Amino acid sequence: MEASTAEPAYLYQYTPGSQPAECAAQSADPDATIFRSVEWSPDGTMLAASTDSNALRLYDLNDLVTRYSENAALNATLAEHAQIAHGGPLLSYAWYPYMSRHDAATCCVAESVRDHPVQLRDTGSGGVRASYAACNDKDVLLSASAVAFSRDARSIYAGYAGHIARFDVQRPGLPVDLELTSPSRRSRDGMKGIVSCLAAGAMLACGTFGGQLALHSAGSGLRVWRVPDAYRGGGVTELRWAPNGVHVWAGSRHSRSIVAWDVRDLRGPWAVVARDCLTPQRMQFGFDATGRHLAAGEMDGRVAIHDIDAPERDPVRLQAHADLVAAVSPHPYYPLLATASGQRRFGPAAPAPANCVRVWSLPAGYHDSAAPGEMTRLNQFMADCMSVGALRGFKHFSAYIRSREEIVLRVFKDPDNPPRSDLVPICSSTVHEHLHRVHAGDETKQLIAGARGRLAQPFDVSDASLAADAQGVNFLIAGYQRYRCPYVWLRTDHERLVQLDAGELLDRDAPVELNTINCWRNYDIRPWDVIVEIVCYALDPWPENPFAIDYAYFDKIPIEERVVATGAMLEFLRRAYLRRYFCSEILLEDIKRLQRQHFHCLNALREYQQSAVVPRD
Repeated sequence: MEASTAEPAYLYQYTPGSQPAECAAQSADPDATIFRSVEWSPDGTMLAASTDSNALRLYDLNDLVTRYSENAALNATLAEHAQIAHGGPLLSYAWYPYMSRHDAATCCVAESVRDHPVQLRDTGSGGVRASYAACNDKDVLLSASAVAFSRDARSIYAGYAGHIARFDVQRPGLPVDLELTSPSRRSRDGMKGIVSCLAAGAMLACGTFGGQLALHSAGSGLRVWRVPDAYRGGGVTELRWAPNGVHVWAGSRHSRSIVAWDVRDLRGPWAVVARDCLTPQRMQFGFDATGRHLAAGEMDGRVAIHDIDAPERDPVRLQAHADLVAAVSPHPYYPLLATASGQRRFGPAAPAPANCVRVWSLPAGYHDSAAPGEMTRLNQFMADCMSVGALRGFKHFSAYIRSREEIVLRVFKDPDNPPRSDLVPICSSTVHEHLHRVHAGDETKQLIAGARGRLAQPFDVSDASLAADAQGVNFLIAGYQRYRCPYVWLRTDHERLVQLDAGELLDRDAPVELNTINCWRNYDIRPWDVIVEIVCYALDPWPENPFAIDYAYFDKIPIEERVVATGAMLEFLRRAYLRRYFCSEILLEDIKRLQRQHFHCLNALREYQQSAVVPRD
């Protein structure tokens, strides 16, 4: 098949609620009756589109993306960079996860073609770099129906009829692992049928045309469950991990919905969004760069953009094509959206096919066009909690991350003598080990040499250890999504801190009544607001500054870590200072003192780096 030149495509600014102008690139190949899928490269500079003519078309959009990032006019041509022809139907493909156009070695895709082994293709020349073949017990070549790279890009997963294989990217040939999805053909255990799609995340998510889903991890086998009849349709054809890493979204053919599952609780769907897919072909969906929106094509030519934080909210719709939207791929970094359309039509009265690939430009403010929901606020609240949990060096408290939805706040009963696990959480300094090779000044050497300590035991955040802790008052701050609001639980000192009415029994599992939590739904409450109230609630009398700094902590950590730790602490204190607490003036003095220490350590480290002698082997 000879390569042909695609017609130009144009990008237009899209405003929700308005009808966008026409922008299309019609395939010049009359045999390309259907665009099966479209996918941006991981670096966001190329676009891959598979067609029904057994070809993978590659479009170079680096100039377009560059102009978009510079806010220049968008009037681009969808120029075909390369076309990779195949000897059979292209069933699945996957970009190399760390692909960069500046490194030719990473510009490749893994492909699965019917009756062929899995192949690693060069996107520049179209040549085969490596082949990966799996055979059954009768030494017959298996044909992969789905392929996916592992997150670390060291392995390629391939799904077959009754098998899942893992190949080492650097060792072409036979698979490293070849596992059966079911013990035998007659067995009811395991996953039956053809593996139709794969999605690599913390675990490998697998789907079959029989409507089964499974999670696969090395050494633990398959955790299989079945899509409910109401959402099953004709089999699972698309799987995507949500950006949060705990939700798997599955789309099926001949169904009217896309279903999300929480891998921590597989008893039922976590969320369901409506999407008509009353066709046997695959209809691809994807997540935008923010991880908040799911874009899915519809049969009437529109693209529906759902807010996954509020699945019940009506989606925003874009009229993208005149025919079924077979594939949607949001750009990994910018609000650009690639769409592809086309479906088979039969009969003398069938309309002419409308097969094309289009790229849309969504306004940067699109993601904030709707009022943020409670789930969005809760996710932001917990993200801020995670940043607090990574900080050390407070005099009155310390925070520890227990899970994605929980942090433990430990308020010290005696701030002048904090527990030792919080006093010196350090390791030996790499800089100190090479002091004898340094030609820095004596002051720098003394500053670096003083930062030596021993690694302390980490604080145990289990419920039993929290209850037995005698040196601190422990609180659990949690933002469980099922509650749609953060709550705080007290884990120690209930008798001293909980005030009971006459005849009222102590309920240790009841959340603490805090003003900041009660006002969370109506006001902009941040984790540092909650921390101030908790510290003042736990200590009597109140401290003059709940965010007081333990400078002895920073004096005992290695200088490399000290530069990073003081910088992170300064950013936190800046946010707290802008809230204008009762301790703002004292807090400002701490910021000034810590800032001087930060730049002093930074200059000392820079002097070391400039004067250090690199040891020879």
